[in-house]
Amino acid sequence: MDKRVTIYDIAAKLGISIATVNRALTNKPRVSVETRQRVLNAAKEMGFTPNALARSLSRQPIRLAAVAFTSFPEFHNSFLAGVKASVDELRDFNVHVDSYSYDQGPTNSAQGSAFLNETYTCIAAAHYDGALVCGKTSDQTRILSDKGVVVATAINDIAPSMRSFCVKYNGHVAGRVAAELLWHYGDKTRPVLIASGGEPQYSIHTEMVDGFREQLPYTPLQLAGIYAHYDDPRIAYTETMRMLDEHPTLGGIYVNSFNSLGVIKAVVERGLAGRICLVTSDIYQELRGYIQEGIVSASIFQNQYQQGKKGLRLLYHSIADGIKAPDTTMIEPQIILRSNLELF
Repeated sequence: MDKRVTIYDIAAKLGISIATVNRALTNKPRVSVETRQRVLNAAKEMGFTPNALARSLSRQPIRLAAVAFTSFPEFHNSFLAGVKASVDELRDFNVHVDSYSYDQGPTNSAQGSAFLNETYTCIAAAHYDGALVCGKTSDQTRILSDKGVVVATAINDIAPSMRSFCVKYNGHVAGRVAAELLWHYGDKTRPVLIASGGEPQYSIHTEMVDGFREQLPYTPLQLAGIYAHYDDPRIAYTETMRMLDEHPTLGGIYVNSFNSLGVIKAVVERGLAGRICLVTSDIYQELRGYIQEGIVSASIFQNQYQQGKKGLRLLYHSIADGIKAPDTTMIEPQIILRSNLELF
């Protein structure tokens, strides 16, 4: 069976925005006569049938929630920016999205758990059609599916029985890449550590650790240990200090979450900057400086913006058009170096 042509296909073919295609097909203003005709011609040529668009204009709005539950606003704001980008593309399709974000420090706390449980309870009670969750399994997660809310996850997965599909970073590949970077940039004769975000169940951090281990037969580093910081900068700092004491010959550290600042500061305070190879994850303003100075050799980008954008789009189409999303959609990691830092 041939794949159904969508407005995304038309937009890609013509090199214009999805919003422009929407306006042209629905005879709305702010589209030139020439562009409107190009869209109509392409739609006819490609076999597009605007039934989904017509249905969206006649039905009740589809109500979606986006939940951003992480310890770092800069991280989850990028995820929400991706959500907003998809909402902007779908604005002519009768869809409404509310965002819920946690900006009260580390999520590994009673306060964080209370926020997540209360947010899920609110979403279930308000009868949203779907929810895109950047978070973790909560006591209240099942209440969403029990109330008929279609749940999709991004960044971290949850129990498959509680969600419809997942959009996430390819953690196994990221871990393998990290091991290879430490092998090439660090001292191969000295041991290395992994500073992990923790949360073992369904966690992207666990997948990164597994990927790192998978690479060791090819880049035979000596893995001295793994320590968890649960995305809490204070724990990251104190645990790194402790591990530096326990492993005085340490050659490298892989930080597999956004929470790298505490690790970096501990290394710098011990006078080990440049002597220990640091491979981190993602990018933020202060980390840019450490990469430019050569204190951090490389960072591995998980592109939370694209996870938010793809996740919201797939969620909408699964509800509005009955298009079943793949169980897991992977976002491939990208390597950030001093030489390409301006691209991120």
